[in-house]
Amino acid sequence: MNLDKLKESLESAEIVEELIALSQKVFGKSNNDVKKVIELFITKSYMMGKKNMVKTFDD
Repeated sequence: MNLDKLKESLESAEIVEELIALSQKVFGKSNNDVKKVIELFITKSYMMGKKNMVKTFDD
């Protein structure tokens, strides 16, 4: 796995769906449980960031 290329892809992603698609590509040969866990982490991170951003604007 080329980590530099992966890092560039992560940095160029603009929406959560792109991150999920990238994780499916990277972990494509893994079982469905691994893919679901990665998707949950990405989604949860997005929601946490969104929630934290709202708190910042409220303060």
